[in-house]
Amino acid sequence: MSNTYIDRGIIKWAPFDGLAGFNDLYKELTYRLGKKDQPILSEDQLYEMDLTLQKAFHENRNVYLSYYQDGYIKQSYGRLTKIDDIYKCIYIDYTKYPLSIITDLSLE
Repeated sequence: MSNTYIDRGIIKWAPFDGLAGFNDLYKELTYRLGKKDQPILSEDQLYEMDLTLQKAFHENRNVYLSYYQDGYIKQSYGRLTKIDDIYKCIYIDYTKYPLSIITDLSLE
């Protein structure tokens, strides 16, 4: 008799998913419970971000951007390519970000 162990992979965990759809429901619930309200920025923070935007645009520098989307703060990094005053948005690597969702901005 051989003592070689053959791993059955994911099949061995199948009995623990006894309730149909439990894992999907659990993932959705943890996602919804992790959501937070959008932070409110002070006038000083908005002024500092405006200065950072102007400096990044004129010096053609990369920026770190934090923005609020669907209850979570997400990050992006890239080169500031356009500031659109009419539609109140900026473009980082040609991706549009409305100014109303931006929570933090810093230079590389």
